[in-house]
Parts: sequence; structure tokens; C-alpha cells
Amino acid sequence: MTDRTKPLGRELVVRLTRLPDVDSPRAAAEHGLTRYGRFALTRGGSFWFAYERSSHPPTTAVGWYWAVAPDGALLVSARGSALDGQALFGAQAPALAALIERLVRERVIPKPATIRKEEH
Repeated sequence: MTDRTKPLGRELVVRLTRLPDVDSPRAAAEHGLTRYGRFALTRGGSFWFAYERSSHPPTTAVGWYWAVAPDGALLVSARGSALDGQALFGAQAPALAALIERLVRERVIPKPATIRKEEH
């Protein structure tokens, strides 16, 4: 592999899937997940983020679950309808970007060089 064809860094795979409702690190591990949490946009338009021991706030306009798979993929799941999940790759992409930024800042995932989406 030459320097020109060598990957420049880590690719983050963001996979839209169906995640269980988990409330502890142990429960996340029992489902094969290394990390787990929730995120949302509030009715006021703010981004909200939490780990396993949380509930979506009462002011949630739209909410999702997130997890890190053993292979390092970021798993996302809608709290409500499947359309809410698909919106993360469209109209709600800023919420997904905010989630990735937060997970990088908290050192849950390394900063990706590229991002690839997968819908299941």
C-alpha cells in the first residue's frame, strides 16, 4: 500500500438499528454493547445527552438511543418511529453530528477521519 492509498485515519461506521432499552452498564454488556446511552432534541431545540442510567427528559421533542458495538461501530436507534431513526441521516443529521462530537469529547470513540452510514 502506498502513502496515497493508505487510509488517513479511522472510519466510523454509524449503523441504524433497533437497540434495547438499557439502564445499566451491566445490562449493556449483556446485550454485547461496550457503551450505551440516550440523546435527544428538546422542544426548545437543545441537544441532550446521557449514558445508561438515564431517561429521556420530559421536554424531549425527538429522542434516540446510542451504543458502541464491539467492532467500534456507533449504533443508533429511534425512541419512537423508524422514521425518527432515518431522520438522523437526513433532516436530523445535526443531532447525529452533535452526538459524535460529544462521544469524541468524552473519549467514548476516537475522532473519525471518515464516517459511513449503514441502515439495517
